[in-house]
Amino acid sequence: MKHYTMSVSNEELAKLNHVYQNHLVDHENPYLLFHAKHNDINILAYKTGKVLLQGDEVTAEVVAIKTHLDRVDYPAIGSDEVGTGDVFGPIIVCSAFVNRSEVPVLESLGVKDSKNMSDKQIIELAPKIAKMIVHSLLILTPAKYNRLVEEGNNLNKIKALLHNQAIVKTTSKLKQSVPVILDQFCAPHLYYNYLKDETLVYRHVDFHTKAEEVHISVAAASIIARYAFLVKMQQYSRKIGFKLPKGAGKEADDAVLKVFKAKGVSGLKLTSKINFKNVTKQELF
Repeated sequence: MKHYTMSVSNEELAKLNHVYQNHLVDHENPYLLFHAKHNDINILAYKTGKVLLQGDEVTAEVVAIKTHLDRVDYPAIGSDEVGTGDVFGPIIVCSAFVNRSEVPVLESLGVKDSKNMSDKQIIELAPKIAKMIVHSLLILTPAKYNRLVEEGNNLNKIKALLHNQAIVKTTSKLKQSVPVILDQFCAPHLYYNYLKDETLVYRHVDFHTKAEEVHISVAAASIIARYAFLVKMQQYSRKIGFKLPKGAGKEADDAVLKVFKAKGVSGLKLTSKINFKNVTKQELF
């Protein structure tokens, strides 16, 4: 069964409620405005403005909803990152261009925010997307990250530098000018301030919260980035001799000690972000 999620305004939600009046299904969920079933597709419309479609073939229903809401697909570049909350592994940024004609294709494949997808789904889907769309991928190793932090750079500056570089690379591959969409991890004026010493700065970025819901290019970028992160984590795990955990929880605490005992400080610097509390609180060096 496929799932597709879209965000709508209160006005659009009311419009859909009217559209599906003859297809309503009884429900007891207090968070739902309505539950409808149309052409074997479940449409769950939440009062928050989230609309979830469930079924074997959701594409036709997505197209129908877009038509009802007068929504028009448009080309855009989306940029997203992974690895910023993980003790081990790199930070990876992907900037991806999705043309208007590619939007329905990606929707039919089930492209959505990578945080809502399993590793198995990412591994199956990412190579297909990467072959299909224009994109740029940047990988910041833990060793390089540690050097940048030692030089006085904070995480938001590092993210700004990576996103700018990826966006510049992707825009240089296109003949047309399109919107560039980025998840707002800091105020726009701070973002550009972080880039003040850069030679090339792309200055027409649209910042959004939950950017993956604004355009499918952001979701596509997040999937490619997460796939690259999984590949790199596997490589680091092989080098170190055991599986390194994702995240920054108790497993990461234990793995920090394990890496230190096996490979020392040098091993930690090569595989982990040493300014994370999981490392600093253990006072290993």
